[in-house]
Amino acid sequence: MIELTGIVYIAILVLSFISFIIAIFNLRFLSSLNTFVTNSEPLTAKPFVSILVPARNEEGNILKCLKSLVDQNYGPLEILVLDDRSTDETARIIKELACSSSKIRFLEGTPLPQGWVGKNWACHQLFKQASGKLLLFVDADTILSQESVLAAVKAYEKKSVDLLTILPQRTASCLTERLMFPLMDWALFCWIPMKLAHRIQTPHLSATFGQFMLFNAHAYRKIGGHKKIFDNPLDDFSLGRLIMKQGLTWALISGSNDIRVLPYKGNVAAFKAVSRSVFPALYYRISTLLMLSFVILLLGVVPPLTLAISAIVYPENNDFSLILAASTALVAATWFIVCRKFKHRVLMVPFYPISMSLMVLAAFHSLFTHGLGTTTWKDRKISRAKIRL
Repeated sequence: MIELTGIVYIAILVLSFISFIIAIFNLRFLSSLNTFVTNSEPLTAKPFVSILVPARNEEGNILKCLKSLVDQNYGPLEILVLDDRSTDETARIIKELACSSSKIRFLEGTPLPQGWVGKNWACHQLFKQASGKLLLFVDADTILSQESVLAAVKAYEKKSVDLLTILPQRTASCLTERLMFPLMDWALFCWIPMKLAHRIQTPHLSATFGQFMLFNAHAYRKIGGHKKIFDNPLDDFSLGRLIMKQGLTWALISGSNDIRVLPYKGNVAAFKAVSRSVFPALYYRISTLLMLSFVILLLGVVPPLTLAISAIVYPENNDFSLILAASTALVAATWFIVCRKFKHRVLMVPFYPISMSLMVLAAFHSLFTHGLGTTTWKDRKISRAKIRL
């Protein structure tokens, strides 16, 4: 039994070390949008950009989002905003701003077809009206710095890809967001070796963010666009996976200085929003969910909890204390790196075991709500998922 326990603890240490090494390498490899902002090298061409914004019940966010788009220092561009049959003041706000800016075109969404996810239907309608060589999908709760589009087009041109996506800064206003947002960035930054992911182009290592997706319009059509994933609530990751399945290229860069996502409306809304995406991200597979939940708890909860219990109950037993302490220190170090890079509160680092436990809870909530067909988004039900073992 002691030998088995030792093997488990050594495995935890090895996984913690791997996570740390990936984070260190990603610090060097992951480009930042800010470097293209400060780059004075001119573009060889200025392709026409269609900025596409789906909006449903976004009266608290849409004005800030659209003002940041109107203020972009890039041209030529068009801003198409579709009101997806909102029940609040979203449509009125868009219309008023469209009257004061010739860059904005207001579109009124048509009824949601059977089986479609609302956002996917809205994005499909936007695409049908777009005329740009580049299609930039931006969520209605996202704010861009004035140089973001210009910098993104520079990055797109330099990296010569079919899809450029940007990892944004997530703004937290409640405890749930402060606990879960660092974990979302930690899972990406410390477990996906970016250089390898870009080189081997496997869908399983893709990471695409709906807050900012810049497509070559031809590539978007080739993968079938949002119509291809009409019933999938995880539109961003799914589109990224389609890009790689078609043999096209993608690039992920960090935008924590230039792309900011506004917070949700409280703890419950934040938890449900995260939960909605977890199980689809795991391909609706129960086995994958169970395995990853086990690994997360093993890495994030077992070492510090065991150390604390041993210190209280068995202070004289130090057989595995050094291994457990090293594992805890490595995981804490990766959290510190992520919090500094993506502008989360460093004070949240000691609470990472709680963050990981909360994410596991969100994962199982995601399993049950998708399985029972009770998942909702923007006051609409999402079709029951086909669960796989």
